[in-house]
This record gives sequence, C-alpha cells and structure tokens, in this order.
Amino acid sequence: MKTMRILSIGGFSGLGDSNTCILRDNVLQSFGSVDHVDTTRQPYNLYYRICNRLFRMGLNIGLPDLAGANEEIVRFVRNKEIKYDIVWIDKGIIVRENTFKEIRRCQPQAKIIGYSPDWMVGRHNQSRQFLESLPFYDCYVTTKSYAVDDMKQLGCRDVYYIGNAFQRDFHRPYNLTADEQKRFHCDVSFIGAFERERVESIMFLAEHGIKVDIWGSQLWREFCDSHPNLAFRGTELMNEDYCKALSGSRISLCFLRKVNKDLQTTRSVEIPACGSFMLAERTTEHQAMFREDEEAVFFSNNEELLEKCQYYLEHEELRRRIAQAGHERCMASDYSYEGRIRMILEHVLNG
Repeated sequence: MKTMRILSIGGFSGLGDSNTCILRDNVLQSFGSVDHVDTTRQPYNLYYRICNRLFRMGLNIGLPDLAGANEEIVRFVRNKEIKYDIVWIDKGIIVRENTFKEIRRCQPQAKIIGYSPDWMVGRHNQSRQFLESLPFYDCYVTTKSYAVDDMKQLGCRDVYYIGNAFQRDFHRPYNLTADEQKRFHCDVSFIGAFERERVESIMFLAEHGIKVDIWGSQLWREFCDSHPNLAFRGTELMNEDYCKALSGSRISLCFLRKVNKDLQTTRSVEIPACGSFMLAERTTEHQAMFREDEEAVFFSNNEELLEKCQYYLEHEELRRRIAQAGHERCMASDYSYEGRIRMILEHVLNG
C-alpha cells in the first residue's frame, strides 16, 4: 500500500493512553503522514450537556463545537499544498455539514472514512451534525454487524462492518512487579461502566461467595460498600494500568452494553490480548471469534456465570491454558488495529 497523506479527526483528549481513538490514530500514522484535529481538546461544559440532553429527548438541536474543530478542519483542507488521500473521522458528532462540503470542494480526491465503535443508530450516540453528514462519507465503519442496514437507511452510501480490535504494543501480557501484584492481583475483576444488569450479575456472584474487584466510576464505590465480597479498586484506568489490571486478574468479566445492543465490545479482544482469562456473555459473535471453553468461556445467565467462576477458580491449569489460547487467537487471527485498519483502507481504496 502506498504512503498516504491523512487528515485524522477525533476525540484525542480526556481518556488517557487507553483512548481507543488514539490507538487507531497511532496505526494510521504507520500508513503515511498524518495531520490531526482534536474534537475533544476542550472538556464538555454545561451548555454541551444541555444540548446533548435536549437532542436525546428528540429536539433537533446541534452540539456546540467547543474545540473549534470545524474551523481547524477547514484550514487544513484549504491548504493548496496538501492533497489528502484519506480524511478519517472518528465518531464525528460535532463535524458540521458545511465542513464536509468544504472537504469535498477543496479535497475532491480524498476518501472520507467514518469510524465508531459505538452503536450509531441509537440516538444517545448521535447528534444533528452526525445525521446531516452521513451522505458525505465514502465509507462508514461500524463494529456492530446489526447496524449495517440501519446505517444505510440513515444515509450512508457504504457501510463496512469489522470486528473490535486491540493495539499490539499496548494490549499485551504484562509481567507484574511485586508492588503491581499487590495492586492488581485478584480472583475476579470487572473494569467498566456502571449499568443495572452488570450490578445485578456482580451482586449475584458476591452473594454466592465470589469476591469481585471493580475498577470504574464513582458510582461503583457505594455499590461495593454494600457487600464484603466486593472491592472498589479505583476509578477508570486510563493507561497501561488498565492492561496490568487485566494481566493481574485470574478471571476478567466481559459484560456487554445493553443500551448499545452489543454482541461484542472492545474488551472482547482487549482482555484475551492481555493474556487474561475472559468470561464473557455468550453471543454468536463471541463464539465466532473464540472457540468456546478452549480460547474463552461464555455464560448466558447469572447461574451459569457463577458456575463458571467457581469451576475455573478451582482449575488453575485449565484456566491458564484457555487464557493463553485466547491470546494466541488474537495474534493468529490478527484482531489488531493494524490488521483491521489495513482491511478498511484496502476496502475503501480498492473496493
């Protein structure tokens, strides 16, 4: 593949080194020279949150561009000395229709690619700007197989489904120091957002004797105080500590977001890529990605979740073999961002 000039637009600020937008951008830089526009350089304020809430309630209100990203995009594309091959827009919910028109006018040769790991059919993930801009994309990439037809109905000309990914030099098994073992070692862990179904499942484990350590928002703190088998280990992990927490956990729970109708999520590949034993909700996509009971273990209800936790905590060697096999599957099948993005670029440029 030739060396390209790429304009990368996305939310690079606010989520630390584990920000998946940054991980994708790192890979884009391996394909050529990349200019950047950060859409989240300024943190969300009250006005932004009010506009977002009103849109989610059904009002046709746009989101404010707090970072001035649209003006920055226009400055880049108007530079006559630059000819972009790719304009990559990572969840462009604040990029305006007029900005897309200017990209088309100034850089007619550029392929505009949209990407989001979220379910962009759901209004809670959308904006007025996003819905108005969909016809301008040459290709919109989704990790939700069930969203393809709906995205086309919303106006996308080409929707490309691809699985979630991990970053090879970031999501990997870590050899923990003695201090890190004290900080991260645990039997069962969960890292992620607070949701009702997750709370119910984790409490079910706790009430049946399973100790669960949780990293997440402050909402988890009060919940963990409600039972002695629950431990709140800290707020969201935003750097290598995320991977080290996975490496230090004997069993890493992988719950799916019901609001996004997930069949897989980023943790579906990040957990095994870090060499951790993944116990995930059973879905057709999880079963297609990993051989059940050989490369990952799945559950369909709380009773099965409890049974699997108890069994694999008592069968250490088998647990280790499955964790290793899951890691090897990630490598062999190239579930990495490098592999995924190469497939996307080949689809757009050669499809």
